[in-house]
Amino acid sequence: MKTDSPMRNFDPAKIAYHEKENYVAYYQKDWLKLLRVSVGLVKETFGVSTLQAMYLAYLMARAEIAFAPFPKNDIPKAIAYIRRFYAHIKSIYRLSYNVDEAARLELNWWSVHRKLFGNPQNEVLVSALTDIYALAYGVDHARVRDAAYHRAQGMLYSLSVSLSPVCSPFGFVAGLRQESI
Repeated sequence: MKTDSPMRNFDPAKIAYHEKENYVAYYQKDWLKLLRVSVGLVKETFGVSTLQAMYLAYLMARAEIAFAPFPKNDIPKAIAYIRRFYAHIKSIYRLSYNVDEAARLELNWWSVHRKLFGNPQNEVLVSALTDIYALAYGVDHARVRDAAYHRAQGMLYSLSVSLSPVCSPFGFVAGLRQESI
């Protein structure tokens, strides 16, 4: 990926805000709000146009909705939407990652996050986030490990804030700093 790619030009504070809002909507099962805040999250995270963000947010929100009802979630449907999401990102930026692997890694961190929900002993989550970051950004794991750690810490904070009233396994880059990628 080129260093001047819009995917590398983001505001971590805006992404963190959108991700927190995404968590709230997800855990409150407010699907319309989830779709709306996902547009902002995708636009900020991936540097896409508003129209592209709307389509991508739709795909990710559908994946989240399929993943949501535990234990009766629809993993194949979630994977299909995530796959379409990453295929579209790949086509926009002409990236070279394996779309099936990206979908698998994305769903993996969602599953790990669910399993470790609110647990500060979350090294497995940090590793899962590191894996998807490294693949999507086409960089070595060491370059994004710190970002993954901070993202996992941000999730704990978001959970504590979001669960006051009642948070999405999505959001791709809260906690990332531009110099990490």
